[in-house]
Amino acid sequence: MTRRLAIAFAAAFVAVFLCAPAAAQTVCADRDDVVQRLWDRWQEAQIAFGLVNDGRMIEVFVSSTSQSWTILISDANGRSCVAGSGKNWSVLAAPTVPGKGT
Repeated sequence: MTRRLAIAFAAAFVAVFLCAPAAAQTVCADRDDVVQRLWDRWQEAQIAFGLVNDGRMIEVFVSSTSQSWTILISDANGRSCVAGSGKNWSVLAAPTVPGKGT
């Protein structure tokens, strides 16, 4: 489970910073509504979450059937914004350590 969380948080970190320029197009709504919609449309369920230093929470939702994924950033007021989404989510069997010089 620790490997999955590490991979999920790495993906969340990348998605948050890569999606920052598209902030004007970010989809935000009440967290309960967003979570319900992720389940109803794509059968995505939460597999990981973590707290950001500013008090927000990053959540990773994945579908076991379609391998779709969505990363949410949720605040303490119950509002969630989609930071990124995509297809072909996979979990590595074990993290790989880069060789010397890479």
